[in-house]
This record gives sequence, structure tokens and C-alpha cells, in this order.
Amino acid sequence: MNAKTARHVLFDLDGTLVDTRDAVECSYRKVFAEVLDRDFPPPNLPAEVFAMRPAEVFQQVEPERAEELYEAYKRNYPKCSDRVRLFEGAAELIRDLIAEGRKPSLVTNKGIERTLIDLSVAGISPEQFAAIVTAEDTVERKPHPAPILLGLERAGAEATDAIYVGDGPQDILAARASGMDCISVTYGFYQAEELSGLGPLAIATNIAELSKELGIGLRKGTAA
Repeated sequence: MNAKTARHVLFDLDGTLVDTRDAVECSYRKVFAEVLDRDFPPPNLPAEVFAMRPAEVFQQVEPERAEELYEAYKRNYPKCSDRVRLFEGAAELIRDLIAEGRKPSLVTNKGIERTLIDLSVAGISPEQFAAIVTAEDTVERKPHPAPILLGLERAGAEATDAIYVGDGPQDILAARASGMDCISVTYGFYQAEELSGLGPLAIATNIAELSKELGIGLRKGTAA
């Protein structure tokens, strides 16, 4: 599929449209301090902790209390939401796609409550998306294709007229299993060397490069 002409552009959220690293770290610190009386991060967690889902992190830290910790995380995330940042140019990219008659959608492994919080803080209206798929919508998570396939269905799209954009290996794998190409971005949680070997259609290092790959020119005055 030619990314510059694809009518449907499906986006990941964390690390693709919004930078949630500070908000996630804040939430973890609150949970570890209030529930475990420990500092975050513990020494046994892998370096890619911020690319992991919270439920996976808590399963590694305290398997017996993982559910309790995850509930505490969900309670604390809104208190840290002011740390969510929109990647510069992302809102303009969404608006420009719509202005050209193309249809952006959102497919994320994140839960709906935190997804809506992130979008609100970032100033992106959920109504701008033709479809939104979150963790509650499918049993499977990316890299399984189910979330993306549901996104295509809800948007009324065919894989042959769609492209996926994400920052992780799971995004490339899920897109390919859905019959789509993926544009990878490296300004999120993963580096180019973790992505290039999986064969994405293209790799963008910032929103300006992503916009060019999608055939969109950022509006004047918007930085990369």
C-alpha cells in the first residue's frame, strides 16, 4: 500500500501521538510508594519497563498482588495526567489528514479511561477518529492482529486502503498480520535497531518525517 495515498491511517497512541513517559513514571512511583513502600524502579525490572504494559510490570514485581497494584495504578494515573505531552505536530497531522478527506483512527493496547485522559490533555478530540479501539475491545493485544482488524471494521476500511503507524515491534507485527504495512516511529519507546529488522514500510524519527511519509506537509509554523 502506498502510505501517501492510503485513505485510512490507524495510529498507536503511546509513543506515537502522545509522550506519556513522565505520567507513567509518576504513576508507578505513587503505586510503589503507597502500596509497596518501595522505590521505583526496582532493580529486577528490565530496561524496557516503559514499553511494557502496567499489568505485565506488576506481574513481574509482585505476582500475588498484581491485580491490586494494577488497580492502584489506574487510580493514580489521573493524578499524573498533567505530565502527558503531545508530540509536537501530532495534532496538526491529524487535522491535515481529515482536511484532505482521509480518515485517522486510533488502535491502542491502552484502556479506554486512560486513553481518553491522554487525548483530553493533548487536546485531541476523540471525534476526530473514524474508529477507536482500546484494551477493553478485544481479548487479544498487539502483536495479535485482532485490535487492528477491529479498527478496520469500525472505520469501514479495507486493509488494502490503510496504513498503520506505531512505535513498537508489536505494531509492525500486528499490522502485517492484518494485511497492512506499518510506518514505525523512533521518537517513542523503541530505537530504530529494534524496528528495522522487522521490515516496516518506513521509519520516521519525528512527526515531520512521518507527515512526509504519509504525504502530508505540516502546516507552516509547526516544528519537527
